[in-house]
Amino acid sequence: MIAVVTSGKGGVGKSTVSVGLACALASRGQRVLVIDTDAGLRSLDWMLSIGDRAVCDLSDIFSRRCEPSAAIYESPLCQNVFVIPAPPTLEGLASPAEMQYLCRGLAEHYDTVLIDCPAGIGRGFRLATSAADRAILVTTPDRVAARDVYVASTLLDRLDISYKMIVNRLRVKPVLKGAMPDLDEIMDIAQVPLLGVIPEDEAVTISTANGTRFPKKCPASAAFDNIAARFLGENVPLGKLK
Repeated sequence: MIAVVTSGKGGVGKSTVSVGLACALASRGQRVLVIDTDAGLRSLDWMLSIGDRAVCDLSDIFSRRCEPSAAIYESPLCQNVFVIPAPPTLEGLASPAEMQYLCRGLAEHYDTVLIDCPAGIGRGFRLATSAADRAILVTTPDRVAARDVYVASTLLDRLDISYKMIVNRLRVKPVLKGAMPDLDEIMDIAQVPLLGVIPEDEAVTISTANGTRFPKKCPASAAFDNIAARFLGENVPLGKLK
């Protein structure tokens, strides 16, 4: 299975979703590869605690400076989660056809391949979506981000890629007080079926800033576990805002 994590808008937490979902899938016995395609703004190597160990990256594979296996690093944070770092510059990025060929080959060795898409709907979006069987659209609970998810979904329709949406960084109290859009309004704007909701969680912010794993008992980890179950086809209720 190859899935792209995208949104159209920057700053909604695509990389956080990629990491959280990868670890949640691995905890369910999946072998997961995450590919960072955000050239120049790479973050997954840090978030998955690879750091300075990353010598090769995605551009090295496409330029044939290394075999794909040399650019794949196992995360010490979570067993069975692997990452290919993004290149430091836009130079050396592949064509969509080359990306598709690479991902199809890698998918034979992993249960799930997650492609972390850069912001926007330009070249990076076309590259990241070229190999995907399905997409996860990420939004925050604001109208602009939801509108951008709608725009991205129309492009995915043209590519015949199925998709669902994750609402990230939901702050429950402002929603219940009417100070922020609720889920129904976000879904009306985005017009995308819901895969799950991740609450605003300080533990996640601290973990991503320091390259450490999310605490298992934090609210966001529980949300990612439920999302992983639904991603794999299990019938798990979304739950209610509290």
